[in-house]
Amino acid sequence: MRGKMGQFFEITVSEGNHMAPDGTGNKNGTIVAGRDLSLSFGGIKALSNVDFQVRRGEIVSIIGPNGAGKTCLVNCITGYYRPQKGTITYDGRDITGLPSYRIARLGISRTFQNPSLYPHMTAFDNLMLARYMHTRTTLPEAMLFFGRSRREEIEGRRFVESIISFARIQDLSNRTVATMSYGQRKLVEIARALAMEPRIIFLDEPMSGLDEVMKELVAELIISIRNQGITVVLVEHDMQVVMGLSNSVIVLDFGQKIAEGSPDDVCRNSQVTAAYIGGIVAGRSC
Repeated sequence: MRGKMGQFFEITVSEGNHMAPDGTGNKNGTIVAGRDLSLSFGGIKALSNVDFQVRRGEIVSIIGPNGAGKTCLVNCITGYYRPQKGTITYDGRDITGLPSYRIARLGISRTFQNPSLYPHMTAFDNLMLARYMHTRTTLPEAMLFFGRSRREEIEGRRFVESIISFARIQDLSNRTVATMSYGQRKLVEIARALAMEPRIIFLDEPMSGLDEVMKELVAELIISIRNQGITVVLVEHDMQVVMGLSNSVIVLDFGQKIAEGSPDDVCRNSQVTAAYIGGIVAGRSC
């Protein structure tokens, strides 16, 4: 991704990224996986012996009723929680228990159920904050603002401009977050997650609270992200979105994985029907 700042948002594949030349990714490769994950809060089992895998270049949805453990699973992967048991691997590397800042630097970014932005800063400045994890400027250089400090600032601003253009939020760039609608804040938060240069991005309920027009904008952005070769994992309750966008679906219930597979396979699963879906989802009889 580095090296094209200020021109357009383009993935430049680094060694070990295993992306196909067309940017769709190696569909046979696993980028993130979990084995035997368990997490408890007192006597409450948030996760119980959960296994999962996410393939490169796909859109994967994690679904389940409220309290099923979806966000807990994402929190374990992204370093906000440490599972009491089990392992999480990223690109074959064990990242179990690593702090969130180290996981972010490896190429894993996320959004939250409620947008977590600085309300009195502009969208542009919120995205710039995401760039500083990539800077190598020392304190004296930053104070004098010359050499590497000046170069990294210019490159960072150009890169953020390219992300803003990619996410089609140019009209929000210089607005403070506090003046934006809820849906606009969600778009800005997704853009900020992209500014971290992820290889995989976790979106926690990106469609919640949005009207149909804004849902369509977010869905288009998610597809565009995947088309750039970035793996996308959704935690989502809108089943029409899940079935329409996902390559695969992971289903949790009471902290346990009860199904994993294609949207059609999951929709036909009797356990899923009983636990969560019921009836007709996106035109599919379940």
